[in-house]
Amino acid sequence: MLVLSQGIVLYRRGEFDPIGFRKVIEVNLNSLMDCSLKFHDMLRASQGALITVSSTAAYHATMGNPAYNASKTGAVGLTRTLAQAWAGEGIRVNGIAPGLVDTKLTKVTTDNPQRLEASLRRIPAGRLGLPSDMAGAALFLASPLASYVYGQTLPVDGGLIL
Repeated sequence: MLVLSQGIVLYRRGEFDPIGFRKVIEVNLNSLMDCSLKFHDMLRASQGALITVSSTAAYHATMGNPAYNASKTGAVGLTRTLAQAWAGEGIRVNGIAPGLVDTKLTKVTTDNPQRLEASLRRIPAGRLGLPSDMAGAALFLASPLASYVYGQTLPVDGGLIL
């Protein structure tokens, strides 16, 4: 199993600058393809599973972060396309789309009590996601339980995008 979970975001309209936009696209999308190609032969030899990590941002607009949104939307499309291309080689490609998870990347929200409270009101589960929630979804997608699942990106978001 290979999990590709790289990602960055630039705040304060940094993604509206062409250099900032390209930087986010490079890390969040282009590196997914680069890593997928780098490990393709190993995945084929092991009949392995590739799991991409996108974001629920792929399913709605994100105020102030056009590159983050575009890159995570692109990751969903890349997941589908690689799944179709590599299924015949025995490689299953799927993804997870985390909602608001308590990580370094979300500190701009989780460290701000007003933003955190507003965010939690929009999550039906009433809590932040945990890295272990994401790990459980990735383990499912990599397991024999998901042996007939190809090219899907599973939202793991406490119901945020319902």
